[in-house]
Amino acid sequence: MTETVRLTVNGEEQTVTAPARAQLAEVLRDHLELTGTHLGCEHGVCGACTVMVDGKPVRSCITFAKSCDGARVETIEGYEGDEVMAMLREAFSRRHGLQCGFCTPGMLATARDIVARFDAPDEKTIRMELSGNLCRCTGYVGVVRAIQDVIKWRNARGLESAGHLHPEPPAPRKIAKFSIREETVPGNFIEPSGQVRTDGAWTIVNRDFFLAVPPAKVWELFADIRSVSSCIPGATVIKVSEDDFEGTVEIRFGPIRAAFRGVGRYSTDASRRSGTISGRGDDRNGHSKLEGEMDYAVCSGTHGGSLVSAEIRFRIEGLLAQFNRPELITGFVDYLLARFISNCEAVLSGAKATEARQLSILGLAWTVLKSRLRSLFKHH
Repeated sequence: MTETVRLTVNGEEQTVTAPARAQLAEVLRDHLELTGTHLGCEHGVCGACTVMVDGKPVRSCITFAKSCDGARVETIEGYEGDEVMAMLREAFSRRHGLQCGFCTPGMLATARDIVARFDAPDEKTIRMELSGNLCRCTGYVGVVRAIQDVIKWRNARGLESAGHLHPEPPAPRKIAKFSIREETVPGNFIEPSGQVRTDGAWTIVNRDFFLAVPPAKVWELFADIRSVSSCIPGATVIKVSEDDFEGTVEIRFGPIRAAFRGVGRYSTDASRRSGTISGRGDDRNGHSKLEGEMDYAVCSGTHGGSLVSAEIRFRIEGLLAQFNRPELITGFVDYLLARFISNCEAVLSGAKATEARQLSILGLAWTVLKSRLRSLFKHH
């Protein structure tokens, strides 16, 4: 099955006929011969394939071309006459921010986005923003210094950072909506709402979701740290005291594996049906550190059910820090949330939660791709 995709690529309108499952990177490289967009891991991890779609950095190797129908796409070949990109290229060369050059097209796209969005970021913020672009050669020192140089140049020129360096995006597109359906729980249709944003090194996730169970019963589950932890995929509570606990969370991102073990604190307010859980931990191999906190509240929902609101704040250091970026976190959060809700409903109905398994980015990608395919076929 083929699809017709209409894109504005580097300022030129393009119409491409490609397989329905073709990725944006495939269309750019094989159909439009824009081979400056490099393919590395093809799992959305290394960032070499990063391009700009409607003014935002996107992993083109895991993005369906059809989902970008009507979008404005900018690749590394499309910055002719762009003063900011010219300065970045010069600074990357002068600061030795590239060696083999394979990651450079994606790195430059991300660097330009950083220059466009931040007024005066410190080194830690720049490194955080670069965490989704892997480089095996430079150690990032030259890349960071190059970006700092261009931001200083931009500020000296009196240019504003936000919203003025990218070409104006087109009018909002109508994008096929998709949700994650948990096949293991019949009739459970998950459609959480909220946002994901960053504050320095912290990623902040806000989510609201519905449980078809009265608030009192939901609160009884949430107030019991052992019971609610059994609903979290990959999590195990080892020891609980009056307001402290010890536990583990196992995560697997492609070749990167981490088994976090740490300690945390929790507090509850029964009168408001709200609570706070915080914790920190290191993975057993010492490659990553995780710190986080969650505030939640259980309220009355429609039809006698419950509305749960949660704000999760976390930061990751080490190998897994590359997954801090909101565009990568959003799908992962909804994937976990769908499994968490399914487990909660199972426990509240008297059944057992699904046995905790390692969390896999490949499983997440396949779930999201299947959902997108179902949605695309449904709308065409």
